[in-house]
Amino acid sequence: MNNNRILFIAPRFHTNQYFLIKNLIKHGIHVDFLVVYEGGSENHKYIKPIHSIQSRLIRWFLKRKDPKNSDHRKILSNYSLTSIRQLFSLYSEKNPDTIIIRNLKPLISIQHLIIGLILRKKIFLYTQNPLHQDSNFLRNISFQVLKRLGVKHYTPVLGNCNIPQLPNTTYIPFVIDPLISSDIISSRRNTKGFRITTIAKMQKRKNIKELVQSLYRISFFDNPHNSINIISECISPQNKKYLESLRETIVHNSEQIVFHFNIPHSSVLDLLKNSDLYILPSHDEPAAFSILEAMACGLPVICSDRNGTKCYIDENSNGMIFHYNPDFSDLDDKLLKILDKELLMRFGERSLELVRENHGLGEFINKILCQTKT
Repeated sequence: MNNNRILFIAPRFHTNQYFLIKNLIKHGIHVDFLVVYEGGSENHKYIKPIHSIQSRLIRWFLKRKDPKNSDHRKILSNYSLTSIRQLFSLYSEKNPDTIIIRNLKPLISIQHLIIGLILRKKIFLYTQNPLHQDSNFLRNISFQVLKRLGVKHYTPVLGNCNIPQLPNTTYIPFVIDPLISSDIISSRRNTKGFRITTIAKMQKRKNIKELVQSLYRISFFDNPHNSINIISECISPQNKKYLESLRETIVHNSEQIVFHFNIPHSSVLDLLKNSDLYILPSHDEPAAFSILEAMACGLPVICSDRNGTKCYIDENSNGMIFHYNPDFSDLDDKLLKILDKELLMRFGERSLELVRENHGLGEFINKILCQTKT
């Protein structure tokens, strides 16, 4: 086990990989993480990502692209390539025996897939496609081709178990540690009011505006001790434009709506630990990791049925899933049902149990590190 050397290839070092990398390193496994750009609120406590060095031609093509601009990030992610000199360094000096590639659409992913195949490395493709989903002919063919090449695919999203699963694919839940003790959950009984937290970029599909409006509709702010923390990355012009429109909808009780912009990952976790409930109102969300961070902090969670990691919620046991529709009426109903101190504490305890039961490193070790190359 300790001889394993893993190289991750991804556009950026997302916080959903933080606890996985932390636990791999603590188990004596050497990890390198190659990225195209650095995003906001990344936590580099256990690993410093290696930035992909572009060849001169690619540098010229991408020279005016700013990682702070969301449109530019897509271009950087899709069209970056690692220089030949850096490739030699990665594969001769680092010498990974396992390569984990995040998504095969970017050119850099295809580049490292080809090199890994030539060098006969053990290769895994990591995506956030649901394990169970309605597939099509082309997708099935692509996964069968990967299987023929010896490339295995894994996902942290379960999907609808009533429909077939993708070929050559295994389910490995996100890894996280329990972040609080049960005593902290019990102490929430003594706090005044309800402290809600949400984490989302300032984007329309994240539905922060709709969440605030829902809280107005249920008279949440009538209790002056009630509050909501809105934790967000607000960097690009698009983010700032959405924030302006959001502020326009906050007509009163603004002191109970607290924004936290571009804060460190450790501060995000501290805010979660001092909350009573986590809500993720977004739709078209492939795999929100914040749901699991909230559970690890002993919080009940609410999300929409258009979030991939809703599979981590044991409904009416540690949280609730609302039906996404334009008027958000079901979110109103779920909020009215869950805002009870005793119920929140019971749900929070269950969240912590589910983290201990389902989100350790064991699944990753068994299905990735213990797999032999085919």
